[in-house]
Amino acid sequence: MTRLSSAFGDKYQSQALRTKTFLLGGHTFKVRIPLSKEMEEIQERINKVDEVEAKLRFDKMTCSFRDEPIEGVVISEDDVVVDNRSTKELVNTILTVETRIVEYIKLLVPEAGNFDDLTYEEVEAEWPMSVQLELLSCISEAIQPGYKDSRKN
Repeated sequence: MTRLSSAFGDKYQSQALRTKTFLLGGHTFKVRIPLSKEMEEIQERINKVDEVEAKLRFDKMTCSFRDEPIEGVVISEDDVVVDNRSTKELVNTILTVETRIVEYIKLLVPEAGNFDDLTYEEVEAEWPMSVQLELLSCISEAIQPGYKDSRKN
């Protein structure tokens, strides 16, 4: 028990203060609000791209370009550029978004079990991308209220 929690008495529960709810699709979700240190660790995991997975995705996305070159597609040793857009960067962006979705969903408080080993494949099998993005938005607003509005300025 911390100094603050002991000062507020037996009925005080810091976890209750660190939980917010939101309604999506008629279901009430609870979100555990991470401490600053936890948020930094989450951000580190989001920014760290799995190089093996990135290579597999890159190879899968570019194999047809390598087999039959197409006009306007520049193939180099380590990248394929389509309409001035790097496929390697696209793969990294996709993996980062998928990791962000998983990391944020792990902040949801489940009624049963836990999300410690949750994978993106499980998330993708449950919800279409539009629902995933809406869920991500709701979780973001719960853990960082007003952040979206401050980014606009």
